[in-house]
Amino acid sequence: MAEITSFPDFCEVSLDYREQVAGVLGKMNRPISEMTFSNLYLFRDTHGYRLSRRGDFLFALGRGYDSVPYAFPPWGEGNYEEAVAALLGYLRETGRPRILFPVPKEMAERHFSGPQWKVRSDRDEADYVYLREDLASLSGPRYHKRKNRLEKFLREEGAGLEYAEFSDEYVPECVDIAKSWCDEYCPAKRPSAAQETEAAVEALRHRAELGLTGAVIKREGKVLAYCLGEPLNEETFVVQFEKTAPSQAGLAQVLNRDFSRNSLSGYEYVNREQDLGDTGLRQAKESYHPVFLAEKYVVSPAGEP
Repeated sequence: MAEITSFPDFCEVSLDYREQVAGVLGKMNRPISEMTFSNLYLFRDTHGYRLSRRGDFLFALGRGYDSVPYAFPPWGEGNYEEAVAALLGYLRETGRPRILFPVPKEMAERHFSGPQWKVRSDRDEADYVYLREDLASLSGPRYHKRKNRLEKFLREEGAGLEYAEFSDEYVPECVDIAKSWCDEYCPAKRPSAAQETEAAVEALRHRAELGLTGAVIKREGKVLAYCLGEPLNEETFVVQFEKTAPSQAGLAQVLNRDFSRNSLSGYEYVNREQDLGDTGLRQAKESYHPVFLAEKYVVSPAGEP
């Protein structure tokens, strides 16, 4: 088995590293969607992810959609302050900005609360976390409008719809859905939408190796919508991809409800990731009333730009 490069060298993200990364992350409390191997692998080109191993810690470098470089906070167990110092020293020596991102709230409070740190929350990157039961039932006054829309859609267009757990037979049709969705919507959306679609297609093709599960909505045997994701921690499942055929946008709410109802009964929470500052996406996510936002912080040494 190939080994992740030892610090201070860094290597590209390979499928061969899944068990090593999962072994480290599996020992941590993972509250945010970026803390999965699949995120590192599927967005390795988009964000230029690189990995290094230093003892029991993993270091990861990346860059934002705005091309600004950053480093993930160290992942692992042991002398955390020493690991942070080593990583920041490397960033300084190589001329990279000494920016750590995304830092979960608990980690920020535990390790970066002193006056030597500059810490700010990035609202656009915060993950929306919902109670699974809320998404499955849409019960109560808060969901009155959302439930009425769903019931109206089912009355008018719900005939013949079927729910099914994801299996390999659905991959070709789902690839077509992802590409068709992008053909329709990517030009009008944020630039990252096309890159996200590329990741979605690769996720379908490497679903088994990445440990992703999901579901589809069909009519007369034809797939019209799908979702994929994975466990984030013992209580939370993260939905990483959800796509519908361009003419079937209303199916997203059916899939959201039915996946939560039929496939996620073992979880208390569903993480549906961030809105990236997209106004329409933010309104849609907020309309499902998250129980909390999994905040992400940008951390750098005090006094630096």
